[in-house]
Amino acid sequence: MSSEAPRTDDEFRTFYRWSYNRTLRRLMAKSRLSQQDAEDVLSKAYQETARYWRQIRDPQGFLWDRVSKRLLDHVEKAKRAREREFLCDMTDNVIVQAAPAEGEPEQCVGLLRLNELFGKLSADDQKVIALAYSGASKEEQAKAFGSTVGAVKVRLSRATTKLRKMVAQDQEAEVR
Repeated sequence: MSSEAPRTDDEFRTFYRWSYNRTLRRLMAKSRLSQQDAEDVLSKAYQETARYWRQIRDPQGFLWDRVSKRLLDHVEKAKRAREREFLCDMTDNVIVQAAPAEGEPEQCVGLLRLNELFGKLSADDQKVIALAYSGASKEEQAKAFGSTVGAVKVRLSRATTKLRKMVAQDQEAEVR
């Protein structure tokens, strides 16, 4: 492509055919996106490139700029989705159990308090604990977080440690 502003739709089609596979491979290599996600990002970038085609002086530079911006949008959208994602409705009392007929009601009160403390954890901490205690494998947990098994193990360890500390502090406060 020349450095002069492109003028025709035929030139855009030629540019698209020439650059699509290269740009897709580059995006997948740099971002580690799945092919479907990379194609979604590229689709938006090419749409913007087509919209401004007649004014663009450097098509490759403009396209990669748009790919970079759409990639950032995609990452932010995925991050927000992960933050909202729960296996269950966290307004339900997931941890609460009924007191046994002849049992001590204090156990249920303790579970209610544990549920309140659990709700004070970050969304990711709640999610990793819920996944682990619902029986999800380490691989399933890693997939849910988009990370490695090792990272999930560390995240779970830190989340349970936080919850244990909160429970211990709560019990100390009750004693006083």
